[in-house]
Amino acid sequence: MASQTEKEFAEFDNNKIWTEIFQRLKNEASLLTLGDDFSSKISREPQNRRKNRYRDVSPYDHSRVILSGKNDYINASLVEVPEAGRKYILTQGPLDQTMSDFWQMAWEQESRAIVMLNRTIEKLAIKCAQYWPLGADFGCEEDMYFPQCGLKTGEKREILHFHYTTWPDFGVPSSPNAFLLFLHVIRQTGSLDADVGPSVVHCSAGIGRSGTFCLVDSCLMVVEKKQSLQAINVRETLIHMRSYRMGLIQTPDQLRFSYLAILQGAHAILHGTGLESVSTKQNHVEGPPPPLRSSSLQQPSTALASQDHSSYEQQISVSTEDLLADMDSAPPPPLFPKKGAQAIGHSLQRQAGSSKWEEDDEEDEEFDQLIDREESGSDSEEEAKAVELRHRIREERKKQTMEQLRKMKERQRRSERWRPYKKFYRPSLYIGLAVLVGVAGVIVYKYLM
Repeated sequence: MASQTEKEFAEFDNNKIWTEIFQRLKNEASLLTLGDDFSSKISREPQNRRKNRYRDVSPYDHSRVILSGKNDYINASLVEVPEAGRKYILTQGPLDQTMSDFWQMAWEQESRAIVMLNRTIEKLAIKCAQYWPLGADFGCEEDMYFPQCGLKTGEKREILHFHYTTWPDFGVPSSPNAFLLFLHVIRQTGSLDADVGPSVVHCSAGIGRSGTFCLVDSCLMVVEKKQSLQAINVRETLIHMRSYRMGLIQTPDQLRFSYLAILQGAHAILHGTGLESVSTKQNHVEGPPPPLRSSSLQQPSTALASQDHSSYEQQISVSTEDLLADMDSAPPPPLFPKKGAQAIGHSLQRQAGSSKWEEDDEEDEEFDQLIDREESGSDSEEEAKAVELRHRIREERKKQTMEQLRKMKERQRRSERWRPYKKFYRPSLYIGLAVLVGVAGVIVYKYLM
């Protein structure tokens, strides 16, 4: 007998009414969140406005994450799904001026992992600050320090950073397979379990891709606990989650993808094969899951050491570029060049911001096919030239991306410096124009006389 979720998916798909269903969900959630209980007044206070990436995405006062210290605001919400035994912190991609708050939150909430679902640059726009160090390979520092957090206990912790790099803004992955494998890898580390702090999940706004991730994971947890697809109601779960953070899941496509991933993952769980079997079986990819990126977070300076490769990480991390390239049918952005063991911890980090993604897709596929032969040590002259060309092109792309990021950040800084003075110059400009028009009128009048 088909479950309610399966019946709903078939009905919505056959009748092509996902847009209508999505709008109904938005309306129901809006009615639920009317009133003072769901205010967002704190986010609109003058000292907090500059900490919001988007004007129309604010945390509810009742569920916002509260930092210690004089200014306790961060655009982040604690989302709870009791029937799944899950708690998540959904937040926006950090701004340059909120990176310290971001890491302070991760520390104070005792988060075990950060799940990043966007790239720092998408469609030539900055979607997230570079809040973790890129390291010496990219001409950057190995560590980042945030002394303004004011945490001084000398304690040190390790936080895992998971980065999904092929999920487009306002879009969905090409299939649920790669997503379910990604989710499986995170679950295997215990980062989402109830006995650790809530994981930090973010995209750019912290509502679309982040909401999709949490909805799928929560529903699959209920299926796993109850061992039945009948135990879940996707729409009610989403409406409940929206009572903690506004706007979760932004498009009808993301809603449809959530249903697909839930159904596919649920069948794998109920058949006893697990989420990893769905992904590897349907993509015909064999091998271990993608590697983790591990970061060290310590006091007193709350330093993030991205090159701290622990023995645990080395045991589960192998060269999986082929697996990552095959995870989605659409080719992902090209990889940065890597050097030996330093590839560990950066294997999921894809290049962002290249204006030549579309032009180079076929070229990337051709180069990816050479990876196996490159690693096997083939001495073919033709293959050696191809490998050399591949590394040269990636090096050039890295330089272009870093230069573009530098220019965009510089424009952003100039804009921030100019903003406080706009209100003074705008009236002066109007007065100047009025005087100029008045003088011109006098000249014309005298000429006519």
